[in-house]
Amino acid sequence: MGAAPSFAFESSTACSGGQAVQGTQSVRRAFELLQLVAAQGDAGVRLSQLAGLSGLDRGTAYRMLSCLVEQQFIDRDEHRLYRLGPAALLLASTLTQPLPLLQRFGPAMKRLARRTGDTVFLMMREGDHVHCAHREDGPSPIRILSTVIGQRRLLGTGTGGIAILGLLGRDELLALHRRHATRYAEMGLEAERLLKEAEQARRQAHAFTMNNLEVGIGGVGMAFRIARLGIGAISVASIAAKLTLQRHRELVMLIGDELRQIEVEMATAEQPA
Repeated sequence: MGAAPSFAFESSTACSGGQAVQGTQSVRRAFELLQLVAAQGDAGVRLSQLAGLSGLDRGTAYRMLSCLVEQQFIDRDEHRLYRLGPAALLLASTLTQPLPLLQRFGPAMKRLARRTGDTVFLMMREGDHVHCAHREDGPSPIRILSTVIGQRRLLGTGTGGIAILGLLGRDELLALHRRHATRYAEMGLEAERLLKEAEQARRQAHAFTMNNLEVGIGGVGMAFRIARLGIGAISVASIAAKLTLQRHRELVMLIGDELRQIEVEMATAEQPA
């Protein structure tokens, strides 16, 4: 099967492009640091790593991080590791639903559910886990019970979680497996298998699973990047008996078409009036 396209939804405004809007450079750099800290999850990250990843010198990075620590958007522990702070978590908790994500992906998910008749999931990466941000049930009488809105599971489990592996590098995957070696061992998921599934998802630009979380259930998922560091996936789950080779190809095409349409809509919406 030919490789499906991958997606990277980026802002087209000057604030995220090559030419900065006057006076926004420091704000943009501070947000980039906040995103980099968030991407490391519970493991935390050191100043030297953040300076290298952001391209800032250590002094500038330290001053910006100290400001974010003072405002409690970032926490610095006794080992000088940086993690998201209480203010960032509190800000996110004020949304009863991930409204911006639903506005962006909800219509596409409804169309997919209607056209496929199956259940459609929006899975977003949260550190070492994936979080079910939304689901849309199609008209099929078969309901997928293994994943509900708000549920979190380790990366590499579930169709969306496997699709996301394809966007991660080998070193990151091995570090992920080391951090959760016990849990992965309980699931029978060795490091080599994690790498193999990531490589397959990367090569095909989608994930295809059978009997992964529920016996008799399969799925197709495609991962995407949003903004600089956000990673998610849209997946369609169906009874395994329906997932013929032709059906597999159709789902890849349908999901890919919807992701391309979202990309176009985002680019159009962000054009200056």
